[in-house]
Amino acid sequence: MAVTKAEKAAYNDYVKSYKADIEESKKIQRELETKKKKMPNIEGYLNIEMILQSLKIIVLYLQMNDSSVEMLNVRNEKFLNEGRKEYYKVLQLMEETAGTDIDRSLKENEEYLEKIDRFTPADILNLVKEIHGVLQLLIDKLGEGSKWRWSFVELQGRTSVFIKNIINFSDIQKYRDPRSEYYSERQELMAICKNMLNESAKNYRNKYELSTKAPEDILRSIEMLSTLRRIHILFGESEEAEKLKNTIDALRARLDADEKQKEKDKKIKQ
Repeated sequence: MAVTKAEKAAYNDYVKSYKADIEESKKIQRELETKKKKMPNIEGYLNIEMILQSLKIIVLYLQMNDSSVEMLNVRNEKFLNEGRKEYYKVLQLMEETAGTDIDRSLKENEEYLEKIDRFTPADILNLVKEIHGVLQLLIDKLGEGSKWRWSFVELQGRTSVFIKNIINFSDIQKYRDPRSEYYSERQELMAICKNMLNESAKNYRNKYELSTKAPEDILRSIEMLSTLRRIHILFGESEEAEKLKNTIDALRARLDADEKQKEKDKKIKQ
């Protein structure tokens, strides 16, 4: 059934406040960007403020889509796509703050965390949970059948790296007494990190199997699992580490076999 002019007008009027809130958040981000240039010594804190504004913007876009579905019975692809594009800004800011290296030593995180050392483990946990929650909401709203389906793998993978890079593993190792301040927050952070790395590894394997057959996807899966294995080793979780080693070895063997088969097929065609 076609949307009437009256229904469209009612919807546009309804979402005016959402659009105004988005513009306000974008204004705040521009101000923070200017502040970063003037005060580079607090860039990390300003980046996180900008991340929070972007997350707010994404949720507003998704809410406008929900309103479109409810009032007009039509998904608003424009707003969904704007939310998706906004998440790439979140990724950029996350990587400016904590780096992009998945294979750097867990100890090196401390150098990056010095830039935001006033944030407690509870603050970091709240940030990670908000990022993770908004990302999952975005993926759910875009839907499994979205043309962006395989780009979700990159979003989740890069987010996993950020979560791994913003955790102080030395402190988790040091404060293992349940009576220590922020013990539960540190443990929850580590649990989220492990789960995200594991899920991202699975997603890259699925992307390889069902879509690309590109070696870099399997290699990315191996990187995620290798990082997860280093975390297990750090905390003496030898059984989990051994299982991951077997999985990694199997993936490398699979990739090698697939590449040899590709070469064989190529020669046959020639």
